[in-house]
Amino acid sequence: SSPQSEGFAWIYNQRHDLSDEELIQRWVLASFYYGANGDDWIVKDGWLTSQSECSWYGVSCLNGAVSKLELEQNRLAGFLVPEIALWKKDLYVISLGNDYDAPSEEKNTFVMPLPSVLGELTYLKFLNLEHVGLVSSIPEGFFMNLSHLQSLYLNNNAITGFLPRSIRHLSSIEVLWLGGNNMDGPIISEIGHLTSLKDLSLENNFREDSSGNRGFVAALPSEIGSLTNLEILSLADNALSGQLPLQMGDLISLRQLRLRNNFFENQLPTVLGKLELLEVLDISHNWLSSTIPPEYGNMVSLTTLSLESNYKDQNGYFTWGINGELPIELGKLKNLQHLRMNDNYLTGTLISEIGQLFLLETLHLQNNFLQGPIPEVYSNCVMLKEVLLEDNSIDSQFGMPEGICRLPELDLAKVDCSLSCTCCHGC
Repeated sequence: SSPQSEGFAWIYNQRHDLSDEELIQRWVLASFYYGANGDDWIVKDGWLTSQSECSWYGVSCLNGAVSKLELEQNRLAGFLVPEIALWKKDLYVISLGNDYDAPSEEKNTFVMPLPSVLGELTYLKFLNLEHVGLVSSIPEGFFMNLSHLQSLYLNNNAITGFLPRSIRHLSSIEVLWLGGNNMDGPIISEIGHLTSLKDLSLENNFREDSSGNRGFVAALPSEIGSLTNLEILSLADNALSGQLPLQMGDLISLRQLRLRNNFFENQLPTVLGKLELLEVLDISHNWLSSTIPPEYGNMVSLTTLSLESNYKDQNGYFTWGINGELPIELGKLKNLQHLRMNDNYLTGTLISEIGQLFLLETLHLQNNFLQGPIPEVYSNCVMLKEVLLEDNSIDSQFGMPEGICRLPELDLAKVDCSLSCTCCHGC
């Protein structure tokens, strides 16, 4: 029998002093219970009892109508019954997802396409179906009626296909997480319509398997510069390429920019130096060929600067990586904790201005063409834990200054074995 008929059989034997609206609401909840294998839930207090359905575990009501379903990580399984569309004027929160590290015996599991019925819930503000096993693509018109949606969590599933163009209708969206899926195709220009967006996560859609899926591809659209409220942009681990658009300098609210493991090429845009609120900039493991713009010294909130591993010779494609000299303007980044520029083509001498970064914990400059001496003033960086300078062009006459070796937090130091160093590893 169907969940709906089981729900009807249950309600037939229950209270009959209720209004038609209350009976229908209890029937939909009972159908939801049977469709999602309710007998096996971890917590099901109140469900299918004579108590008011508004007191059942995970159910909240507003003026007697179901407004929230919050049953995260509760061993739900099966499918969502389409009858929840009857709540389209009242239901504004659906939270049925799992934490990424949830124990398997607690996870909710819905191995099914994204239910199209969810697109009918016109007042929905919050939808969480992360890590539940969703498959197939997002229906093309899914977002057309979801103009009130503020937070959407569909990450860590097995969703495929392109971003649907109906995404432009998400005029209230603030959080959009689609990372950890099998999606592909370009990041479409319609993304520029989402001007309320604060957190966009499309990372980790790259798959090196027989499916041939490569994650999101092609260049970023210039329209991304319209997202002036954006605080977090995570596009790491895809197959994006081309030049970073100059319009990224318009993302004045940005705090985290994560572009690791893509195929971005050519120059680092100097306009990123306008992002004074930026705390994390990670464009490592790409195909950039660029000097470091001195304007990056204006990113005064920066705590992490990662440009490592842009030096590639892969399948006949060669790029010179991050090259030229370290700009002295890096010394203005007083909040910097992690500086990673290893595995590139940096030249010139090690700059003393790094010694002005008193909060620095990680200094990774190995595998470049940098020359000595190693400035004694680096010992002013009293928080340093890792100093990696091996595989450069530092002459053997220069050693690691003892002041650096005596730093109280130092865990790992490396230079070439031809250099003297009392605290180095590996020689």
